[in-house]
Amino acid sequence: RAYAGLTSDEWEWTLRFVGTGGESLGAYPEYARLEVEDGRHVLNDREQARRHRMSIGTIVSDAAIVVQYLRGRVLGSIEESFVARLKPGDRFFFGGVPLEFVRVRDMRAWVCRAPNTRGAIPRWMGSRMPLSGELAHLLRARLGEAADGRYRGPELTALEPLLEIQRRWSAIPHADQVLVERVKSRDGWHVFIYPLEGRLVHEGLAALFAYRMSLVQPMSFVMSSNDWGMELLSPDEPPLDAVLDVRNDLFLFSPDKLAEHITASLNAAEMAKRQFRDIARVAGLVFPGFPRSGKTARQLQASSGLFFDVFMKYEPDNLLIAQAHREVLERQLERSRLGTTLQRLAQATVVITEPRRFSPLSFPLLVDRTRNKVSSERLSDRIKRMQLVLERAAG
Repeated sequence: RAYAGLTSDEWEWTLRFVGTGGESLGAYPEYARLEVEDGRHVLNDREQARRHRMSIGTIVSDAAIVVQYLRGRVLGSIEESFVARLKPGDRFFFGGVPLEFVRVRDMRAWVCRAPNTRGAIPRWMGSRMPLSGELAHLLRARLGEAADGRYRGPELTALEPLLEIQRRWSAIPHADQVLVERVKSRDGWHVFIYPLEGRLVHEGLAALFAYRMSLVQPMSFVMSSNDWGMELLSPDEPPLDAVLDVRNDLFLFSPDKLAEHITASLNAAEMAKRQFRDIARVAGLVFPGFPRSGKTARQLQASSGLFFDVFMKYEPDNLLIAQAHREVLERQLERSRLGTTLQRLAQATVVITEPRRFSPLSFPLLVDRTRNKVSSERLSDRIKRMQLVLERAAG
């Protein structure tokens, strides 16, 4: 049943909201949608009924946001889920150009040219198929077998030469271990962490870890992640030893204060406001329009954003607001898996290595960050050059 999980108070709030508009919208007749007749709640307004029928089966998706210089041309478009995470002053790459985020308004992200070549890397949601918890568990188990020198199956047999180089230069983590690599290069200080939990979880963990390190020592990070782990790059040496001390209140892998820290590390308020647009559509607060005369994403965001601001100011305990925050944490940041992963990492043995060169596990993270930089050298040539250096070192 659709409402089986609602408490009595939540059910009563829902009936009041769709019946009278609730505390915030009670003065507007168009939001008093239900009438009580003979003990039954009925919808008599034909226009409201037609809109409701047209909204059944609504499929919501990320809108595209235009990226434009403050005083200049339009650069292109990017998915809203990425822009919603940015705070003013954050830097990212777009079309190979380092940009600094200024603000977002009317479905348009205003940016300026960044002075350096460090920044986040945007991704399109359709390009990501994150590992499930079960597949991640199996991956850690198979990698643990390789750590013991057992290479079963054609896949691990094919990877044996590469994993042996990983063992020689750094380490191969067992299932009950987490590998942390610290490398110094001309780009700065690299910290590679390999929880082996999948890309989406690693993106949330990277933001969380960078935030906790910055609380110990103010500094900026450039982050990249893949299904194996994450890279945190900083111009100064990060306080890695301090945050890996379990006695520290800001222990890197602590599940305590997860919601507070992940909210602070990302622009959670703006993310919730963007998420509320989809909730407002399903709740019938905004109508996307009829076929061939639909509203634009900008118009929908403006309408739903107004509702969001009104509810936050006059009815902060509104269940739709709570749902927006909950969906951001669960869908975009996978809070439940983040908490489970942190509990596992807190109990795991931390293996810290300081390789003289980048290990095979770290190489894909380097490529992921490098491919978004503008250069007269082709990406394939850069990767071949980096690969040649590592192959020569491996003998």
